[in-house]
Amino acid sequence: MNTGAGLSCLQSCCESVPVTQAAPPPIPPSVGQTRISPPEPGPRAKRFSLRRAGLWPFSSPGRDGGALFAVPATPHSSLAKESLVAGLKARIEALERHASSPALRALAPDASGSPAASPPWTLGAPEIDAHLAGGLDAASLHEVKPAGGARDAVAGATAGAAAGDWAAALGFALRLAVRRATALRSRSAAPAPILWCWPSRFARELGLPCGQGLAALGLDPAACLFVETKRASEALWAMEEGLKSASLALVVGVMKEAELTPARRLSLAAAGSLTPCLLVTDPRTSGAGSTATRWRIGAHPSAPHPFEADAPGARRYAATLERCRNGALLAQALSLPLEWSDETHRFRVAPALADRADEPRRARRGA
Repeated sequence: MNTGAGLSCLQSCCESVPVTQAAPPPIPPSVGQTRISPPEPGPRAKRFSLRRAGLWPFSSPGRDGGALFAVPATPHSSLAKESLVAGLKARIEALERHASSPALRALAPDASGSPAASPPWTLGAPEIDAHLAGGLDAASLHEVKPAGGARDAVAGATAGAAAGDWAAALGFALRLAVRRATALRSRSAAPAPILWCWPSRFARELGLPCGQGLAALGLDPAACLFVETKRASEALWAMEEGLKSASLALVVGVMKEAELTPARRLSLAAAGSLTPCLLVTDPRTSGAGSTATRWRIGAHPSAPHPFEADAPGARRYAATLERCRNGALLAQALSLPLEWSDETHRFRVAPALADRADEPRRARRGA
């Protein structure tokens, strides 16, 4: 058999038979629809990164190079797009700045599209509230440390806080919770719950809160949720999940310290849900990062009772404001004696010479 002749015959047959390929059907144009924006130029890696960030709203281009995602054409589509982009930019800027500016939080819309606002969280003392730029930031992380942690020159170690200083720090945190609950109660009849998280070691050493004491302080015991965990990491997780729920009035945590990453996560969760977070930590540890304010609270002698000299008067705290992100810059920490009023549920600056007010009168009468 002649192989060369067979191949030449097969080649001639293939050349004589025309080969046709069906062309793809044309894509009909979208009737009454318009693209949100033209396709994004640039490499595919750039579009992939934008899609991962949630800024690229299109899944993939069509055969004609256009976007598959389209919306009905309306005369106000461009205005709606501009308002949507402006809202997203405002929310991103607020998250990057830890929502430190109340004006940015007012511009950032929530899921329903309406501006989300949080009531002011003040201490009640005009001198301190003015320094805090109107009060405590209701969408940030705040730290409270007991007084102590001083370096012992003889032993060369850091001394811990006394039991009275721990009690003062916890009492200060509880009174801040009263101020927060009071601010929210003025806007809503149903009180939002307050979440209190701490490891079991602190619960055994410091004692559990009493329901009668919380009620006398101004807190509803039924609106307080106490979470006792085995490890501090579990308490931090419970605090973060409570903040993300956006259904709490305040989240309080008591633990030895919060490292940079957990503190950062708590700060972002507080900014995203517009819920404040209080963190009471050991004075021997360094301050937590991403905090709006840091307080150093110690016990302070109270004034005599106005109707009985032998009885203690209003509760006082030796408060030192070590850090204030939104307030004015100071050359040194601001230290003031604060006094709590059980009648008005607010702080006030205790007068330094309140106990000696009658001494000049008695001296003049004796003369």
